[in-house]
Amino acid sequence: MVQAFLDAKLEPTPSYTLPLLFFVFATGLSFHSRLVRAGFLAVIFAIAYRTVVHTSTGEAPMNYIYATSSFFLFFNALDFLAITDSYAEFRLAGQTVSPSSMSFFPRFLWCWKLILTPRGIGWAHEPKSVIPPRPKPQSRISFIISQLPSTVLLVFVADAANILLRSHPGFLPGGPSITDVGPLMRFMNVFLFATSSFYALQLQYKLLSIVATAVGLSNPENWPNLMGSWGDAYTIRRLWGRTWHQLMRRWVSAAGNFVAQRVLRLTPGTNLSAYTKLFIAFLISGIIHQMGDYSLQHRDFWAGGSLAFFLSQAVAIMVEDGVIALGKRAGLKDGKHIRLLGYCWTASWFAFCLPMWIDPYFHDGMASGELFSPIGGLWTGDWTGASVKIPLPLRY
Repeated sequence: MVQAFLDAKLEPTPSYTLPLLFFVFATGLSFHSRLVRAGFLAVIFAIAYRTVVHTSTGEAPMNYIYATSSFFLFFNALDFLAITDSYAEFRLAGQTVSPSSMSFFPRFLWCWKLILTPRGIGWAHEPKSVIPPRPKPQSRISFIISQLPSTVLLVFVADAANILLRSHPGFLPGGPSITDVGPLMRFMNVFLFATSSFYALQLQYKLLSIVATAVGLSNPENWPNLMGSWGDAYTIRRLWGRTWHQLMRRWVSAAGNFVAQRVLRLTPGTNLSAYTKLFIAFLISGIIHQMGDYSLQHRDFWAGGSLAFFLSQAVAIMVEDGVIALGKRAGLKDGKHIRLLGYCWTASWFAFCLPMWIDPYFHDGMASGELFSPIGGLWTGDWTGASVKIPLPLRY
């Protein structure tokens, strides 16, 4: 009822919003003049702001996708159009010709390639040490066939995680806090949310890789897994820096370097510089997700918990780094027992801090949309999965 009232005051979100943002971004990057680029950056911000504040799709989850995607592109554009000299900084692997010397159309195509590879796959700035290994060179047909078994598996894993998540009243619109459970269930909350998000994103990426390869837009070796290994998540820093997707790494790092070195003039390599960059990275992530929080119901901007949650990650990593440093001074060495302790610490941290983000996130309707559920369809005939509920040990 409240959403319908709010939507009546908002304009419908144009379906072409995201393609328009990409087009404005690529066009602006095609110009040599930084002043002209700045003008395009202002246009991108105006479109992103209007999308979040003045429009609605009528569905909370879709509002969230439009809002976070719009500001994701804005901060990416902030790096490529304003902070970084993109023509001097970026090169495709093996590229010898400067994009500044290209004619407009080849340069425009180069810009598209740069924008559509946020992890820098196939570029000189690709962070190979934190990106999963690339697939071996192979034919398109071979790649597509090799991706099908894992994609089918991901469909069912993501669906199962989503059914479990929607069986938990704390993850439903207007539900109780996810803290309103027993101590063991606090850890299960982390598992439900993390696996649902992790495998849903991985599934979307797999499907995109198949389509892009099938139509000839990309090569098989340009599609390493989106997510890293859960085995790397024995510290909070490693979870965010290796296990989670690295789609934002390039431009949150650029913004952090800009603030630390060019604005604050901090000495590179010092703790003050490093942690300033860390806070800037999580600040940007928090702003993007906070915009999504606001778009769910278009109420108080500060009602969402994303900004506090993501900034708290930087604080936790600082504490974690300090404890690790003390442990090394005490003679502790990396090993199975230390890593087991690290997994317990990481899980405990998220069991503690996750509610500040996802309580308002889900209570405002992030899980209110209908999804395709093969498990629901095969089990009960309900292909949305809405009627499938799994008993959870909420009291434990």
